[in-house]
Amino acid sequence: MADVLYSFRRIALFVLGVIFCTHNVNAQNTIVGSNDSLIAKAKRLQQYYNYSKEVSSGELFRKLFFEEFPNSFQELNAIYGYNNDTAALLYYNSMDHINTLFDVNNINDTIFYKKIINISIGGHWDADAVEIFQDGLRKRVLLKPELVTYILEVYSKENIRKFWYFYFDGVFPPKKMPEELKSIKHINPEIDKLMIQAFHEIKPKNK
Repeated sequence: MADVLYSFRRIALFVLGVIFCTHNVNAQNTIVGSNDSLIAKAKRLQQYYNYSKEVSSGELFRKLFFEEFPNSFQELNAIYGYNNDTAALLYYNSMDHINTLFDVNNINDTIFYKKIINISIGGHWDADAVEIFQDGLRKRVLLKPELVTYILEVYSKENIRKFWYFYFDGVFPPKKMPEELKSIKHINPEIDKLMIQAFHEIKPKNK
């Protein structure tokens, strides 16, 4: 019983601390700009990741980690990527963090897929963090192509094409369409056409 109370008290204090820090960070960001916002976000991500490994409170913090995780490719790259010969804020944690994102199992499927779709739109292949994210994305898309198709129906044609461009982009892009994606033609022919268009736009990076 004492252990339970201790764990609960620890979680409550942590959440209150995050709320307090977030409030202060937001106030500061109105003055000093977006870089500080990314720094604050990176700190929260690392805290949530660390706490997500605890048995007693892991599920709560995995959910908080998911909610805090970037929602765009630009933000993903700024926090986890490697740009202009400079490692991003959480570059050295990128594999652990991105694998944790794809291991989260207490999030509604539609919410989860919307997040990874939003991150993908406008993205392009890169090594390390981006490649790790692409690997997780492809596995999840092939698991539920029907759900991905239904979610994409509310996006513009341009953003649908950009999503599929990122999905296929890479050093060695696929030479033929994965069998699992061929069902999309029967669900939504327009999305299938945009997917095929993006597929044919991809060129190997070594040429």
